[in-house]
Amino acid sequence: MAKILSIEVGYALTRICEMDYRSKNPKVYKYFNVPTPQGAISDGFLADNEDFVAVIKDALAEHKVKTKQVVFSITSGKIATREVMVPMVKPSQMDAMVKANASDYFPIDLTEYELAHLILGVEKGEDKTDRYKVLVMAAGKSLIAGYERLAAQLGLRLTALDYAGSSVYQLMKAECGEDTEMIIKIEERSTNALVISNQSLVLQRNIVYGIDEAVQVLGDGSEHGKVGYREVLELLKRKTCIKVALSPETRIIEPDDDIDNNPRIAEAKRRLTESLAPFVGNVARVVDLYNSKNVDNPIKRVRIVGLGGDISGLSKLFTNELGIQTIVMGNLENMDLSHAEGEGSPGLYVACLGAGIAPVGFINEEKKKQDAQASNYRNVAILSGIFFVVAAAALCVLSITRYNDAKSEQQRLARLEAEYGPAEAVYNTYNQIQIVYKEVENGLKVTSGPNDNLIAFLEELEQKLPANAELTEFSSNEEQAVLTIMVEDKEQAAKVIQTLREFDCVMDVSIGSVDKEDVEKAAAEAAKDVEELGEPRVLFSIICTYYPTIIEEVSQTPQTSQPVSDDLSTLE
Repeated sequence: MAKILSIEVGYALTRICEMDYRSKNPKVYKYFNVPTPQGAISDGFLADNEDFVAVIKDALAEHKVKTKQVVFSITSGKIATREVMVPMVKPSQMDAMVKANASDYFPIDLTEYELAHLILGVEKGEDKTDRYKVLVMAAGKSLIAGYERLAAQLGLRLTALDYAGSSVYQLMKAECGEDTEMIIKIEERSTNALVISNQSLVLQRNIVYGIDEAVQVLGDGSEHGKVGYREVLELLKRKTCIKVALSPETRIIEPDDDIDNNPRIAEAKRRLTESLAPFVGNVARVVDLYNSKNVDNPIKRVRIVGLGGDISGLSKLFTNELGIQTIVMGNLENMDLSHAEGEGSPGLYVACLGAGIAPVGFINEEKKKQDAQASNYRNVAILSGIFFVVAAAALCVLSITRYNDAKSEQQRLARLEAEYGPAEAVYNTYNQIQIVYKEVENGLKVTSGPNDNLIAFLEELEQKLPANAELTEFSSNEEQAVLTIMVEDKEQAAKVIQTLREFDCVMDVSIGSVDKEDVEKAAAEAAKDVEELGEPRVLFSIICTYYPTIIEEVSQTPQTSQPVSDDLSTLE
């Protein structure tokens, strides 16, 4: 069985695996990691870096790796994804089907992108017929070119490129079995959250937070001055520097094993844990999003993989804050690691291992065939070259006419370039305005909140509530509004709840609990109403949860050579 190198380039670490290629139960031979030089990668885009190439070459030589085929697993916000429904066709015809309809999925110039797809499962369409649920992905050719260049510099043959989300899914679907679990692949500056149910990918979200902020807080706060990134990671792996909860009000499921009697250490832990609050909050929103739509099949367990799996104490923090048992992925039951030479936990290499099982592609099939033919027939080409040298002399006369035609065409194209050159300045101005617009838009989102529209909310409430309904109490903050309402009967209470669920600003409506004093008070008021009005009354509370504010990441570098990259980032 053919071997392959699977590589994932991260901001701090580059992970490398040698394994069987496209096997159901692949055998892993070696897995190790090397430090990634600063500036070598930015949002998945690779820069030319001779030091980086030298580091990988040295590592391959040190571990005696001879395999020449390579596949990369990529994490990038510039890879656009869409879930679509496709008619039931043969898997061999799916690629042609996706490319034929690609313009409907992505309103961009597709000549600058390579497409790939992943079949997620079979669902009923609007016409009640079975259809494939397919994840379609588009990656810019400029993004792919960086990995093609790195493979060439390493003397390797690029076989495929994979999307990190697909890599994790290919490996973890067998690990999860029929249960509903969330896999969170935590890296330096991003996190990929996947919900897998019955071995099907039902939800995937990219989160722009990782452990980078916590590493910087700990590195800058060291007694010995600023500490290197890799040294801080080793410290976080070796020693628990994170508290088990973000606040004292959190319900503790897994308590802290160590009690910090040293105030200085306790304060350092508090600051480090506080830096993780936005990250944990975003993961919690994804959990709430899925569970709110799948009440009968909630997430039963959370697994941490990737770089975050090495952070001591992080699983306890997630267990307590999410209210779901969270574990660190250590052993992999469906991978043969029995004889592998490895560095670190296998959970650190989940994306690499998954990419070797079934990569989505992203490499033009025609180009792959051409590269294969070039490799197989290199010797034949040398012999054929002698023939072409002789034949070239006979073709020289015919070539003069073609040369003149080509020269005329070159002049025509030069005139067109001079004519349309000013359009480039207009386009660059457009990119700058787009960046400013996004920053202003994000600024508006940060300074706005649900309470800004509180008067409109109350006016709509006044219009839609029954005339005899009485709003006895009302409170609102940036996350939810709590209303206490008295109506004539339970049927009218149900109508009030249904009315509130139709409000545009409300994400979820739930019935609040009433304590004993409220029950007695309500009973007294109800008795008074019966005495005065001759009919009973129903008093209940409602909790209306607002939609959270989502801030989009804005690239600070205008895209002059990649005119549609900004459009792709908005498609995530």
